[in-house]
Order: sequence, then structure tokens, then C-alpha cells
Amino acid sequence: MTQLSAPVEPPTTETTQHALLVVWGHFAQTLDLPARLARIPLAQKTVKHTPAAKLLTLFLSLLSGNEYLSDLSSSAAPLYRDPALPAAWGLPALAEASGVSRTLAAADITTLAALQTALDTVTQPFLDRAVADLRNRNHPLVLDADLTGRPVSSSSTTYPEAAFGYMDGPIRLGYQVAVLCLQTDLYGRQWRTAQQHPGDTVSAPCLVDLVVAAEQRLGCHPVRRPDLVDRRIRATPHQLAQAEQRIAATTARIADLMTREEAILATLTTTQAALYTTPPAHRAVLLHQVRANEQRLGRLRQRWAPAVTTVKRTQPQAAALHRQLRTLQTRRDPLAAENAAQPTGPRCILRLDAGFSSGANLTFLLEQGYAILTKSANAALLTTLLSRVTSDTVWTRVGRNAEMVCWPDYRLTTCPYPLTVGVERFHTPQGQQYAVLLRSQPTLALRRWFHEYNARQTVEAGIKQSKTVFHIQHPMSHRLIGMQIQLAFTMFAANFIPWAQLWLQGQTVETSEPPVRGLTRLKALVRVAANSPAAVEHYCGQTLVRFGPTSSLPGVVIGITLAAIQLALPLFGW
Repeated sequence: MTQLSAPVEPPTTETTQHALLVVWGHFAQTLDLPARLARIPLAQKTVKHTPAAKLLTLFLSLLSGNEYLSDLSSSAAPLYRDPALPAAWGLPALAEASGVSRTLAAADITTLAALQTALDTVTQPFLDRAVADLRNRNHPLVLDADLTGRPVSSSSTTYPEAAFGYMDGPIRLGYQVAVLCLQTDLYGRQWRTAQQHPGDTVSAPCLVDLVVAAEQRLGCHPVRRPDLVDRRIRATPHQLAQAEQRIAATTARIADLMTREEAILATLTTTQAALYTTPPAHRAVLLHQVRANEQRLGRLRQRWAPAVTTVKRTQPQAAALHRQLRTLQTRRDPLAAENAAQPTGPRCILRLDAGFSSGANLTFLLEQGYAILTKSANAALLTTLLSRVTSDTVWTRVGRNAEMVCWPDYRLTTCPYPLTVGVERFHTPQGQQYAVLLRSQPTLALRRWFHEYNARQTVEAGIKQSKTVFHIQHPMSHRLIGMQIQLAFTMFAANFIPWAQLWLQGQTVETSEPPVRGLTRLKALVRVAANSPAAVEHYCGQTLVRFGPTSSLPGVVIGITLAAIQLALPLFGW
């Protein structure tokens, strides 16, 4: 008896105007992203589309480079009309712009927290793999922080918590977004955290929250420095004793001056009373005594006033030292406990803009164990350092038009720990310009220091990318939670695309003209490849995406075999 084989289903073909979005949809399904978003709580009923489907549609809108939410429905090739996209992303259909807008308006803080948790869960395996790769090769974790403006119309009254502040130079109405990213070898720049604040927020107060949030997501931190805190704990009692001795000595001097003043006042009173009963011929002697005592009283009061000022100034200093000692003692034990829980932490370098470099922030970061590369905007510090420069000072060329000189073990008035400070001198058509660089570790190679700090332009490039590719500066909702959902999806999209590119290396990619630039640069991936016409063929569990002959990537074929992703972590011994 002949055994009949199961009939093979014929291949099916459909067209799309968003070729790479179809590919990314299959990748998102291997990450279980649609299913995770489906579990996000949102108080909105389902009519045609579920709230999760509308959130996922928003994510697709960002991946396709839509500038405004209305582009979902009114662009040249609306996403919701593309027949190949819903199945690729595990949805029955995509929503229109109005439906997405209502979902963003209905979202609350619980929705935002659940969304961030879902995105963090998807992100964590990639982050773990990238961190393990860096640590296995003994590379430091390089983190960059920055603050960028998210302006709205200056006449608008419908954006909650918007405020006027400096945004890329001018004063604008809107919001500030504090961001922190990690530089990886596997995926390039990876955003770790982004926090939205009112537009009048400045950089310095945002840093501690950024660092704490980043460490939670990294799952590791540098070796803490309780030894630095111990030094301050040992030094503070001596400083406190000096302040209290100064207060006690000055208070005693004030008491003595007051006693002497009372004696002089009593003598003056007696002498002045005697003037009324003394004959005129003998009053000259008494008048001389009155003038002498008045002069003595004036000199005493001249000594008394600065003594009182010294006490008034020193008493708050002593109180501050008391508080500092209690704070240091409270801070020291958690640092030691964190070291005990994680004995071998990675070396972490944090590169900061000048706005973050307050004395309190520098102190916090050094005690947390970070190596710091930053810049100072303190004009007085620049003036002080330039006063050290003489005709004999040797400047080291570090760039085409830049030179540097540095001083190790320099103590700022706002930070208790020594730093290495350097002055940059730039030769420009407008004349010589100067800037101050700070770092926590000594350096001999000024050229390396100069280029290490300027490499933080990667975070500035990432911010520019978020504005020119994902258009984060155009809020797609007038609700605060809706704007934060857009921000969370934007940062996730910037991380998602490099993951997908690495995943594509394991898929079948054919092209008649390698290499294909459109499949390597993020801007081209979003603007070109994600908006290119293609034929989508399904056959025997495989999907082929053939870019059309009229696209900018003719001849490119991506073959996808659906399978769940299990990221392999390198072996390591930390």
C-alpha cells in the first residue's frame, strides 16, 4: 500500500511598500514583543483594534520614520493600508492615527510602567550579552550622559508641565530629556535610560537618577569607593574641632570685649555726670577723659563686630560638618555592602557635558567608583588656571588647531577629592579660545585625553539621530504619559534596529551588488529600506522579501526562517 505524502501548500505572494518593516516584524515576533505588549494594562475597550495593537502601530510608525502621528493615515503609503505588515507583526490589522491617539490619551502611569518593564525585558538579554562581551575582553563600560530639549509651540497651552528653558541655544517652551547610553562593540550605541523633565530643568540635578537607573538595567556597577568616604570621615572631626575651637575662642573674646565695654560705659556715665557739678575751670580734664573713653569704646566695638561675624559664619559651618559626618557615616556602609555583594565590578567610564559637573555630582560619582571625563563651565576656574600659564609653559598639540596643558592633583573648592585639570587652547579665526577639561585619573597622554573626551560626540550624534530619524522633537500626544510612551518607544527603536541587523546575518540575504549601504546605516534603514516596495513570498515556513526593481535596493532578497531567539552568552568568569 503506497503511503501518500501530505500536500505541499502552494507559495503565496503579496506586495508591500515597507520591505524592511516586514522583516523587522518577524524579528519582533521572535522576541515575543507583540505578545508582551498585549499584556500591558490599558483602560480602553477593544472595538476594532486592541490597545496593544495600537501601541504596536505607534512603534511601527517610529520605525518607518513618520514625522507626525497623522502620517499613519495620510502619508504617501499609509502603514495601516499595507497588507503585508499585520501578519509580519502578529496582528490582524494596523490601526489608524486617530485610534492610536485615543490610546495614548487613555494611557496612565500603570500603562507606562508596564510598557517600560516589557521593553526592558526584551532588551535585557541583548544588554547582558553586550556587557559580557565587553567584560570578557577587559574593556571598560563607557557611558555617556546628556540633556536635550524637546520643544513645543511657544504659544501652546495644552502641554502639561511644559516650561521655558534653554534648548539648543534659544529659550523655548517644552521639555528636557535626560539620556544615558552605553557604547558596545556588538550593537554600537545602546540607550539605557531616558527621563523627561519640564523645560526649565538643568543638567546637574538629573545625573544621580540617570546613573541609578542605568545601573539597575546593566545589572552591575563599578567597585565602590568606601575608602574615599573613610578619608572624609577621619578628616571631618578634626575640621569640626577646629571650627568649634574657633567659635569658643571668639565667643570668649566677645565676652571679654563686652565686659570691658560695660566698664567703659560705667566710667563714661560717671564722668559725664560729674561735668554738671564741676566748676568750669576744671571741666577740661573731665572732657578729655570723656573723649578718651569714647575713643576706647569705638575701638572695642570695631573689634567686637568682626568677632560676632566670625561666630555667625562659623556656627553654620560647624553645623554643616556635623550633618556631613552623619551623612558620610550613613553613606559608607551601603557602599561597602554593594562591594560585598559584587566583589569584582567592571571599570566604568562616564563622559559628561559641563552642565552635569557640579561638585556634588563629581563627589557622588567618584565615591560610586566611576572614572570621570568631563568639562567645566566655571569661568573663575578657567581664569585661575590661565594665571598659572607663563611664557615657559609647554603646550602639547592634541588636534589640528588645539593644544593642552594639565595639572594633576588639583582640588576644586566644590569637590573634596583631587582631580586632573587641563586647559584646552583652540586657534580660531576669531582668536584663541579656551576650555577646561576634568578627569578623575592622572594622564600623561594629553592627546589621548582630548580624543577620549571628544568621543562623547556619539551621544550627541544619537540625540541628533533621534530627532532627524525618529522625530522625537514632535510629540505625538498632548498627554504627559503619551509623550513618555513615545519617548520609551523611540529609545527602544534605536536599540532594536542594531539587534535586527545582527540577527539578519543569520538569515539568507542575497544581493547582486554587495555591499548594500542601505542595509548598514540606521538612517538609510529607516528612511529607505523600511519604505521600499517589495514582494513578500511565503513558502514552506519561510518568508522571502524581494526588494522591487524600482526600489533603491533592487536585487536584494532577505529570506527569513521563523524561530525563537535564544541569545548565547559568552562564557565568563567574573
